[in-house]
Amino acid sequence: MPGITRISVGQQFDIERVTTDMCKRYCTEDRTIILCVIPANADMSTSQGLDLARKWDPDGSRTLGVITKIDIMDKGTNAKNMIMGHEIALKLGYIGVKNRS
Repeated sequence: MPGITRISVGQQFDIERVTTDMCKRYCTEDRTIILCVIPANADMSTSQGLDLARKWDPDGSRTLGVITKIDIMDKGTNAKNMIMGHEIALKLGYIGVKNRS
C-alpha cells in the first residue's frame, strides 16, 4: 500500500486526501497491522505516518515501526533509543533497517 502522497503530479484531484482516506479505510480495521516507516535521520515526533498510526491505533497494539536510513545518520548519533521504543512506544516494537553500508 502506498504512503501518504502530498504533491499531485499531473493529476486534477487532492492526492493527499485520497491517499489518506485509502490508508484510513484499511488501517482502522482491527485485523490490520500498520507498518509505519520512519527515517532515523529525522525527528520521530514529527512523523506524519506515526501520527496517523497513533490516531488509528491509539494503544499501539497493531503498529510495527520500521526505522530506516540508519546508515546515513550523523556521526556520533545512533538509533538505539528509537529502536528500543524509548521515544515513542509501540507494543509490536521497532525494527532497524540498514540499506547501504
